[in-house]
Amino acid sequence: MRSIPLLAVDATDVFDDIAAAKRQPRRRRMLAVRARVLSAYQDYDAAVPEVGGLAEVQMTNLQKDAMRHAYTVETQPMTQLRGDLLKRISVARCPFCGISESSTLDHYLPKEQFPEFSVFPKNLCPSCAVCNTRKRDRILDEGTNVRMFLHPCYDQIPDMGFLVVRVRVEADALVLSYRLVRPAGMALQVFQHLQSHFNELNLADRYRRMGLEHLGGQYPALRRAYGLGEDAERVAEKLREGAEDFEEVFGPNYWLAKLYRAMADNEDFCDGGFETVRVHAHPVHE
Repeated sequence: MRSIPLLAVDATDVFDDIAAAKRQPRRRRMLAVRARVLSAYQDYDAAVPEVGGLAEVQMTNLQKDAMRHAYTVETQPMTQLRGDLLKRISVARCPFCGISESSTLDHYLPKEQFPEFSVFPKNLCPSCAVCNTRKRDRILDEGTNVRMFLHPCYDQIPDMGFLVVRVRVEADALVLSYRLVRPAGMALQVFQHLQSHFNELNLADRYRRMGLEHLGGQYPALRRAYGLGEDAERVAEKLREGAEDFEEVFGPNYWLAKLYRAMADNEDFCDGGFETVRVHAHPVHE
């Protein structure tokens, strides 16, 4: 979960360039709703991040199809926009989860319900395939009327700690568990928004699995830090340094920063318990 910068591009120019690149009759249908679509862009800008309550633009089914077609069937301007959005280093990692590569574009307001925002750059969020699939076309939670997902371009992740990791060393296994806690001073609606995003994207289990995979790659460094003298404090110091590095770049609630902090505070893990993350190579049989 993290915030990303907006792409510096004129949304009106994007719409006009894509419309000009479409064939008739879709070009004519896009131009027929141009004024309404551009007005909707202004409404989006005025409402962010609470765009879940925006009214849908009135269009015929053929006009809606033309707007969706503008995104789904590539033209040179749409290909250019897609590349500009995805190829930035700042969004290489999915902002919804912070785990995987941003390989797709997610329509924050789904194009099936809001075709007017099909090619609106501020509605197109870099995303990994897993987050894009899990998010689908959902917007508001029916029970709380709170948006179910953070908008990476507009929602600011609170600096106060809300992500918690529990680390346990049990026999020959490392057990990780992630959860959210509401810190003192955090508004209930803000926490509900974070909780919904966390739960709907299954981040607790995804962080747990990827955390264990990540630690497997860190085993040699942990073993060196421990050394022949079995220096548990040196292991803890190395983990704290790693946590500080992650926090400086990604913020205090970054899932790996929290993991490193939790491991540094776990005496069992630092005093040889890291052996549980060692990846044993399987022999290759010819």
